[in-house]
Amino acid sequence: MTIMTIHQGMASMSTNDRAIATLVDTIGEDGFGPALARFLNELCGADHFAAFRLQQDELHEVAACCVEPARTARDRVETYVNQGWWKRDPAMAEAQRCAQAVRPSIIHVDFSADGYAALRPSVFPTVRDRLLLCGRTTNADFGLSIVRADPNAPFADEAIEQVAHSAQLLMALLAKHADIRRTRPNVAQALTALDEIEHCIDAMKALPRREAEVAARILYGMSSVGIALDLSVSEETVKTYRKRAYHRLAIGSERELLTWYLAHWSEWRGHHFELAPAGALH
Repeated sequence: MTIMTIHQGMASMSTNDRAIATLVDTIGEDGFGPALARFLNELCGADHFAAFRLQQDELHEVAACCVEPARTARDRVETYVNQGWWKRDPAMAEAQRCAQAVRPSIIHVDFSADGYAALRPSVFPTVRDRLLLCGRTTNADFGLSIVRADPNAPFADEAIEQVAHSAQLLMALLAKHADIRRTRPNVAQALTALDEIEHCIDAMKALPRREAEVAARILYGMSSVGIALDLSVSEETVKTYRKRAYHRLAIGSERELLTWYLAHWSEWRGHHFELAPAGALH
C-alpha cells in the first residue's frame, strides 16, 4: 500500500482551480452568487450574471450577482422576472428550443435586433454584450445570462470559448445549488413579501378571502389600523375577521397563527417551486 501526501494547497492552485473550489464550497449558501460572479469574471471577463430555472410558463431566479456584489442590479433582475419581460426576450425564446438539446448551447445576443427595441432600455440599458448559456440537467432546464457592462468591450472569441468549455460544469453547479435551496428554503422569505404570504394562505384553502387577507397582513406585521386602511374597511371589521380566522383555525394568538403558517409555508414552498420534468419548458 502506498500513501501519497498532497502538498498542494490553495496558495499553489491556479486561479481557476481556486475559483472552482470556492464555488463548490458555497453551493446552497448565500455566498454562491458572489462566488459564481468572481468565477465568471475570471473565466470570461463577465461583470454580472443572472441564472434562472426554466419551467413551463414560469421563470425562477436561481442566483444573480455583480462581480462587485454591492452593485448588483436587483431591480432589473426583478423587473425582468416579475414584470414578464423574459417572455419578450428573443434570446430566452431561443433558449426554449436550445434547452432540449443533449448538450448546452450558447446564445450570443444581438441587441441591434428589432426584438430588443423596448427590452433594452428597460432591462439592459448599460449592457455592452450578453451571452445566454442554456442547458438541461437531470431534473430541470437552466439559463445563465452572462453580461459585459459599459464601458467594457464585448466578449472576445476566446472568452466565449472558455464559457463553452465550462458549460456542463456551470449547468451542474446551478442544478445542485437550486436543488439544495429548494429543499432547504430560507424561512426569512416566508414573512418578507405580502404577495407570497397571501398566495400561500390562499393555496391552503383554509380561510375565506377576507379572513385570509387579514391573516396575511397580521403575519406581515401590520397593525389593525394599518390593515383597515390597506383593505379600506373599519378597524372593528378587521377585528371581526381576525376573530373568525382564529376560530376557524382553532388558534388563539398571533404566535399560534405564525406557527400554523410556517408549518404550511414550508410544504407549500417546496411544492410551488418543485423542479419541473426535464422536458418542460416555458
